[in-house]
Amino acid sequence: MLNTFTSYQLITRDISKSIDRIEQQPVVDRDTKYYLDNITKVKSIDDFVKNDRLFKYAMKAYGLEDMAYAKAFMVKALKEGVSDPNSFANKLTDKRYAEFVRAFNFAANGTSTTVYNKAQQLVTSNYALQVQIGASQKGLPYYQSETAYYVTNIAKVKSVDDLMGDSRLLTYAMAAFGLDAATEPAATVKAMLEGGVSDPDSPANKLPDKSYAKFVAAFDFAQYGDQTTMRDDVQQAVPKGYMAGAGLTLVEPSAQYIKGEADYYAANISKVTSIDNLMADKRLLTFAMASYGLDASTETPQQIRTMLEGGVSDPDSPANKLTDKRYANFVTAFNFAQYGDQTTSRDEVQKDTPKIYTTESALGLIAPNADYIKSETAYYLANVTNVKSIDDLMANSRLYNYVLSAYGLDPATESKDLIRNVLAGGIRDADSVANKMTNKAYAGLAAAFNFEQYGEAATTINPAQQPTVDKYMRQTLEEDAGQTNQGVRLALYFDRKAPTITSWYDVLADTALASVVRTVLGLPDSFATADVDKQAQLFEQKLDISDFSDPEKLGKFLTRFTSMYEINNPTSSAVTSVSVLFAQPLTVGISTDLMMAMQKLRF
Repeated sequence: MLNTFTSYQLITRDISKSIDRIEQQPVVDRDTKYYLDNITKVKSIDDFVKNDRLFKYAMKAYGLEDMAYAKAFMVKALKEGVSDPNSFANKLTDKRYAEFVRAFNFAANGTSTTVYNKAQQLVTSNYALQVQIGASQKGLPYYQSETAYYVTNIAKVKSVDDLMGDSRLLTYAMAAFGLDAATEPAATVKAMLEGGVSDPDSPANKLPDKSYAKFVAAFDFAQYGDQTTMRDDVQQAVPKGYMAGAGLTLVEPSAQYIKGEADYYAANISKVTSIDNLMADKRLLTFAMASYGLDASTETPQQIRTMLEGGVSDPDSPANKLTDKRYANFVTAFNFAQYGDQTTSRDEVQKDTPKIYTTESALGLIAPNADYIKSETAYYLANVTNVKSIDDLMANSRLYNYVLSAYGLDPATESKDLIRNVLAGGIRDADSVANKMTNKAYAGLAAAFNFEQYGEAATTINPAQQPTVDKYMRQTLEEDAGQTNQGVRLALYFDRKAPTITSWYDVLADTALASVVRTVLGLPDSFATADVDKQAQLFEQKLDISDFSDPEKLGKFLTRFTSMYEINNPTSSAVTSVSVLFAQPLTVGISTDLMMAMQKLRF
């Protein structure tokens, strides 16, 4: 029998080949094929748990195979999701449950859970929102551009420091509650946010002016942590309050004026049979352009004529080439280039234009052309999955423009070299180009099109599909290794978990990880009963936790472990099972019976 060190080295020398051998096992191959063929058909939690074969496969992938019987327990975790820091899965000590729920996030993604991909659904929802509020349009009113920036970036704020670090977001957020970030001391604002509002004696609650308490109640990082900005109080209520709080309401024309203009338009538009006719009647032209967010008094006659003459059938027409899509919407309706003298007899002109003029969106803005959004989104969804690289994305100007617009970035002014660097750097490195940019829209873009992490699969990857299969294979590889030598299983497990370790308490919370560290340091198992803080202190004195993020140093650490393990557990004699090390007790919100059952959980 090979010793621990040699067995581990043979597996990790080419981990891909080792996993390939696992994939070729008949049972594994059959179960994986069934999983991939059927997981995308799952549209609800009930569908998921009722299919025992799918559910058990997924549970094993996340090291929860022994809990596959506890379906009511898992249904509760899945229903509550992970958006709320106080959800069932988040409150469990064993973080495998939160990881599982994050992959099968029915609470957030509903029926799209098993097919959801950021480059698909997230981008298209962002795009619709950006078009609605006019984020990609030039020359917008200040309130409109700031709202666009806010809704694009606020969800990326995960802490008080994040909010304080983006003056534009902070100014907007405070203005929604009648507060001026320019005159409030930063230290005061930070103290208020850190104090929260749960304590009656918190800094915000002690102020006579309750504007601060309302502001902190919305941005309550003290209570909700990094999930604060995912709540409706932040994402929806703040933009609505901004208009009133900042005193930036629109001055609307009187109902009588609107009716008069609409009546004039209805009585005269059918007489217009050419671009010249429309240009000659300033009142009609003003009404028609206003319906699409354009001001005829500020646009040059030559610009208007050029757009109308070019039409929209040609992707390179003047209107289509503009980043500001208001003109394309306008020309789509008044498409003399395509319909000639029949243009104004169409419903788009006779019925839709007056309706758009008199119907405002929730933010008091002129509604966008729904057909344009629909056509651009249809094109995007039909083609984005063919994008396998940064080059592919940047080579298709229509996709590229759609994507940047979805994140509030103007493709006409953004440097392509910068966008390429943002995408190439990804978001895993804190010092990547995207993460270092003040405008968090770049990080959002890089997260959606994460070529750095997922390569060709970036536009199709879904955590419920291939990533779960990959986890299943790795889990099976480790379990197979443990059948012969538990030391190899421990080393493989530590190697997998090492990149996620950020503190010694992460190690101590995991009996398997802690066992590896004790073995390396030559500490007896009885050391595990010592005070947790003292254990962490000793580990910190003896080892540098940052070494676990360095592949070369991690390799040396695990070489030492496998050598030490072999000394303590010679392969020539019977291998002592350490399966108990893979049990993770749950201490939050669980009954005693369930806690006892969970003592046998394996990774």
